[in-house]
Amino acid sequence: MTGDEVKRLQETYSEYLRAGRWRHDSPGHQQMAKERSDAIETLINVWSRPPLSKCRILDVGCGYGNQLGWFNDRGVQPENLFGVDLLPAHIEISRKRYPTFNLIQSNAEHLSFPDYAFDIVIAFKMAENIASEMLRVLKKSGAILWYDLRYPSPRNRSVRAMTRRRISRLFPGTVTQLKSTSLLPPLANGPGRRAPITYPLLAGIPFLRSHYLGLTTATPPIP
Repeated sequence: MTGDEVKRLQETYSEYLRAGRWRHDSPGHQQMAKERSDAIETLINVWSRPPLSKCRILDVGCGYGNQLGWFNDRGVQPENLFGVDLLPAHIEISRKRYPTFNLIQSNAEHLSFPDYAFDIVIAFKMAENIASEMLRVLKKSGAILWYDLRYPSPRNRSVRAMTRRRISRLFPGTVTQLKSTSLLPPLANGPGRRAPITYPLLAGIPFLRSHYLGLTTATPPIP
């Protein structure tokens, strides 16, 4: 990623923040977050791994640290939780929220960690130019937890849909457990206070789910 591309991404995300484009307090978003959390817990529980409390975890594009906080709530110690993000504003806020986590403002194309350092690497927005670095720092027995759009964005041609084929190309020789999840945002944000009732009904319709949640490993999970 060139310096101009980094600057463009920083400016784009900063503008989204100023405009309040991403709202996390709506009832629909809260239902989406709960659905995703439950799905992540299911994937993690069936993964053959060391005890979660012993895992070292890296979140690539950690944002405000929400996902690292999720793992901390489930017993992962702060010294084993690491996050990197391109935006200084994200790191500043996440450090205030989670002062004991290891949080770094950095371009994820060049991760400052040794090879095979982490049991779990998280990416809630996949990018081809960071896949090799994610694999480099992942233990051979580790897992990549990812969450990304399953449909292209009609408003942004630069957004690419994440598919099983694309994941296989980004992470060759791996196995992916895949689950469609998250109601399309315009529908999720529409019902307001009725979201606890309407969200599960609409999210039960497969083609209305906007994202894939995946767990990618070198070997299949043990049943």
